[in-house]
Formats: sequence, structure tokens, C-alpha cells
Amino acid sequence: MVYHLRKDNLASGVYERIKKGILSLEYPPGYILQERNLAEELGMSRTPVREAVHRLSQEGWLRVNSRKNIQVRPVSSSDLREVFQARKILERDALELLLATGLAREAGRKMAAMAGAMNESRGSLFSFITADQSFHSVLFLVLGNSVLRKFWNAVSEEMIWLGMLAMNEKRYDDVLAEHGRILAAVEEGRKRAAREALLEHLEKTEDILLRKIDDVSSSYGRGS
Repeated sequence: MVYHLRKDNLASGVYERIKKGILSLEYPPGYILQERNLAEELGMSRTPVREAVHRLSQEGWLRVNSRKNIQVRPVSSSDLREVFQARKILERDALELLLATGLAREAGRKMAAMAGAMNESRGSLFSFITADQSFHSVLFLVLGNSVLRKFWNAVSEEMIWLGMLAMNEKRYDDVLAEHGRILAAVEEGRKRAAREALLEHLEKTEDILLRKIDDVSSSYGRGS
């Protein structure tokens, strides 16, 4: 049981649990959460739940209008475009820097491992999307630039959330194929081909999401 944990550790655990619920779409965009129900669901008092909700609201994941009106942040086309704009700049430049500094072979090995993990996790959408982000994170891990990695981390969780919205079972093969083209170009050190494959992959994902936003907004009801 968690009751022996220090107060800050308890609140941190609740924070991680609620955040995973948001990223995995257990609590989808626009969903209404209630402090009392969350406490009952997690089997604890309302104090650590309140602290976790406050932290998530500061990070922009939740909108708190009152104690009885806690809403998961809705997704909008403008937010989506901003995230993808930042992501394209970060990944494109990280990829080009990596290929220019002779790190393609190391990156290729790690990306191949992540592609394998994606293929093995096809039965779990959340695991697949998490592995997908690990695939893209390789660029920043191999570069070893802590500043770039900090910027990347700021958009990576957003992409897990958006990736969950974009994905369905029919797209598993497409994503794996798109990643395969990126991986092949990186392994061979083909800078232009890698850049084109990466941007094509990101643009396809963005287009799918833009088409789905209206459906997401209308189909997700409010929780209790």
C-alpha cells in the first residue's frame, strides 16, 4: 500500500497516475474530472489528488474552473500546428547535426532497437506510441546536447498525447514503414533522404490529426 509514503511522494504518484490517464486517453480531451471521484478511484484522500491536479493545471494539462469542474485540456488545431512546427524544427536540425558529426551508426543501432520495440508492442496502442517517441528521442540522446534535449522533452509528451489521437490499428504498418525509411537513410548516412523521410512522416501525422480534431471534439463526452 502507498499510505506509508511521504506526502510529497504520494502526491507525485497521483500526479503520474493522472497524467498517464491523460496521455493514454483514459481521460480524453475535454473530459471532466472530479476531485472526489479521483480520490475514490485511487483509494486515497483528496489532499494528494488536489496537489496533483494543481501541478497538472500549472503544466497546462488540466483546466480548473472550480473544485467540481476539472477539465482535461481540449485539443485545438492551433495548438496542434504549434506543436508540429516546433517538432519539425527540433527534429530536422537534430537529424542534420547528427549526420554531420559522424553519429549516424550509433543512432541507427538505437533507432533499430526502438523500431523493434514498436513492432513488438502492436497489441498496446499506448506502448506503441511510447516506443514511437523513444524512436524519435534517439536523435537527442545520441547528440548529447542537454539544451536540445530539454526542448525536445517539452514537446515529447505532447506528441504521445497527439499520437494517441492520430493512431488506429490501420496505421501501425504505415508508421513502421515510415520509420523504416528514416532508419535506412540514417544508417546509410544519406542526409537528404533522411530529412525528406522524417518530414514526410511528420506531415502525414499532422494531416491525419488535423482531420480528426473535429471528430475528437464531438465524440468525447464529459465524464463524471
